[in-house]
Amino acid sequence: MQILRIFGLLALVITALGALVFAALLGANQIDFVRHDLRATPDLKAIRLIQISDLHLKAFGAHEQGLVSQLVAFQPDVVVLSGDAVDRADALSLLNSFVNAFAPVPVLLVPGNWEHWSGLDFIELQNMLAGSGAKLLLNDRWSMSSTDRRLEIIGLDDFTAGRPDLKLLDAAADKNAITVVVQHSPAFFDQGTVNKRMVNLQFDLCLSGHTHGGQFAIGGWAPIRPRGSGRFVAGFYDVPGCSLFVSRGAGTSLLQMRLGARAEVVVFDL
Repeated sequence: MQILRIFGLLALVITALGALVFAALLGANQIDFVRHDLRATPDLKAIRLIQISDLHLKAFGAHEQGLVSQLVAFQPDVVVLSGDAVDRADALSLLNSFVNAFAPVPVLLVPGNWEHWSGLDFIELQNMLAGSGAKLLLNDRWSMSSTDRRLEIIGLDDFTAGRPDLKLLDAAADKNAITVVVQHSPAFFDQGTVNKRMVNLQFDLCLSGHTHGGQFAIGGWAPIRPRGSGRFVAGFYDVPGCSLFVSRGAGTSLLQMRLGARAEVVVFDL
């Protein structure tokens, strides 16, 4: 009888673990399309920005083509890849295919830690993107106008593995423009030197990723997050100078599994 109980308990444990692994594997391929309307008034014509973070692109097949098709259907004005689009230097051709699939929608790439750690050639990346009409924002700015409204995006290098140029935050921006700051690792926004610069500035939105929402989370608690995450997990946070949104990301890192932290792509109406 005791042996039967032990075998029964083992069977339950194995079944539970199997269910968790299955859920985690399934979760890696499911993406939430999250929308946030940040317009001052609902009758204001929106400038639509799509944020894709932590794509960790490993292929450009039916799954990726389907993702692009779904995002193009939102009719974005600009797509921002907010770091870790690829984690291998030999994945540039995949990234090129992914970016080209959005044409003629402009795509901006802001580097993350993995673009640095993979030994990716940023000059090669910049030349490749220029050929597709996209742009690398490595401590750089980009702007567009839509009717009587203007969007300005400041893309800073990654805090964890790169060298973000804080002087870009001080540079005088068009006071009538919607200004968005993109920097991959959210712990950047808790740094004292950054806070001192931003406390007297005001940006409409800041965007980060990096955390993957923990990739494995329980009720919003994410016990394991990469260096450079700081206190941040996912969603909106108030930081000096802006409202910061930390994306859970669209891909996976190290383990191709997610549990309690579904992948997401975020649509902002500004």
